[in-house]
Amino acid sequence: MNNHARNPVDGDLAPDAAMFLHLVERLMATQPELTPVQAGILVAAREDIARDSRTFARLFGMAHAIVLRELNALVQSGDLLTVTKRDARTLRTHYLPTTGRARPDNADLPPHSPAG
Repeated sequence: MNNHARNPVDGDLAPDAAMFLHLVERLMATQPELTPVQAGILVAAREDIARDSRTFARLFGMAHAIVLRELNALVQSGDLLTVTKRDARTLRTHYLPTTGRARPDNADLPPHSPAG
């Protein structure tokens, strides 16, 4: 598992908010057409924080409908996310980041090192 946006100091599995926000801001700087929610979805997927719409909505205190709207916009762009599964009953959508142009782990993002 990738620990880039997790808090390594106390072993907490909650995302390190400052690092997460930093990664979102960096992605938005390189891809200004992304909304903050879209950039958050991409970073959360890359960091293995959330790879489905319900988990993202719950972790970030957002309405699932908003997450689905932003997720669908990302999928329609064609090269940002790949949908791997959809639940017709709950609308939970599972996804993975792609190697497309706005992949948040491109070289333009800062290197990560564990806090020590």
